[in-house]
Amino acid sequence: MVLLRKKRSCEAARIVQLTVIEGNNDTGDIPGKVFYLQCGNNFIGRDPLCEVVLSSRTISRKHANVHVSYDKKAFQVHDLGSANGVIILPAAVLKNDKRAVKSGDEFQVGEIRLKLLVIDPEESLKTMDVDVKSFIKAEKD
Repeated sequence: MVLLRKKRSCEAARIVQLTVIEGNNDTGDIPGKVFYLQCGNNFIGRDPLCEVVLSSRTISRKHANVHVSYDKKAFQVHDLGSANGVIILPAAVLKNDKRAVKSGDEFQVGEIRLKLLVIDPEESLKTMDVDVKSFIKAEKD
């Protein structure tokens, strides 16, 4: 008998991405490369089955995991026993440990530096709201 667990849906409109900040052009891990993360576990490693595949030899097959909460508001980086660990910049080193991170935080796996960025489309639209009355009044003055 096979039991299947239904995964909770990930309905949040937020976009969660990892961007390569410093990489290795020889392995294709170039700066600017973007990986979009889904709710749940997002494995980082050389293994082609990982969600974030990095080819550098300084990366373990399954190096780390970035866990994204189902509301896409909480994030956690977990070192999976890699040879080089995970460095949460500026100086925290994780070895078989996990740590909460937030949008804008940078961390390093092997020689590759990554930046976690969360984009909230609803918030970005709110920043575009303009009070037209005050705008017209300023134009007349």
